[in-house]
Amino acid sequence: MAAFEERIPQVKQQRPRRRGNRKLIVLLVLFFLTVLIIVFIRSPYSKVQEIQVFGNDIYTAEEIVAKSGLTLDMQFLNVWEGSVRSNLKPLEGIKDVALTRQFPGVIQLHVTELKRVAFWNGQDGTRYPLLENGYVLKQVDFSKRVVDRPLISSWSAPELLPNLAKTLSKLSPAVLGEISDIALTPTVYDKQRVRLFMRDGNEVRSVVYKLDKMMNWYPAIVKELPSDSKGVLSLFEQPWFVPYGKGEAAVPLPDHGGQAQNPQ
Repeated sequence: MAAFEERIPQVKQQRPRRRGNRKLIVLLVLFFLTVLIIVFIRSPYSKVQEIQVFGNDIYTAEEIVAKSGLTLDMQFLNVWEGSVRSNLKPLEGIKDVALTRQFPGVIQLHVTELKRVAFWNGQDGTRYPLLENGYVLKQVDFSKRVVDRPLISSWSAPELLPNLAKTLSKLSPAVLGEISDIALTPTVYDKQRVRLFMRDGNEVRSVVYKLDKMMNWYPAIVKELPSDSKGVLSLFEQPWFVPYGKGEAAVPLPDHGGQAQNPQ
């Protein structure tokens, strides 16, 4: 019997795991992380040290920052894009804003504004931008800024401003910059007739709903005009040109995509 028991292999006893040591390590790690977080929060690196604004044209950076709700020395990690976007809603010229962070302490606001396509002249000398959606933004007075868009000098139908804004937004920047003044000149046959005064001295007559198609051809059409001659350019279907002082001696120009039609 004793010999039989000696043949039975002895099972080694497993030592209990040192769970106490692991718990201690976890507690120490949490303790040091907590200390680091507290040190970071109390350090200057946890504060907003600079606010940068990009993409703004209508509003100044100071106006945007003031409306955004962001301030220097606020918690760097407590800045939320949704909150900033909500705060900027009263600025009607802003379409969207994106927020990025750069460590340490730099908040960047990337602003997307509605495009300015023209200026609306007020009777008191004010000048407000007409936005691409047809809205006259009266929050900002541009009377002291450079006139880099057409001036709407006479416009008796405000309901047509969205149509005008839509067509102007489709013009190339070069062509849009060549237009000095725009006036609505409705006729019995067409309520959307317009007159455009160009910076090169020419006058253009057309209709609102064709401006985006016809005016983009303006630089090419001007090159085909008689040299050293200024006058009235009718852009309806087929371009026609009448030099100043020549009465109704219209000069037909090459077709740039429309069908021939003598302007009325």
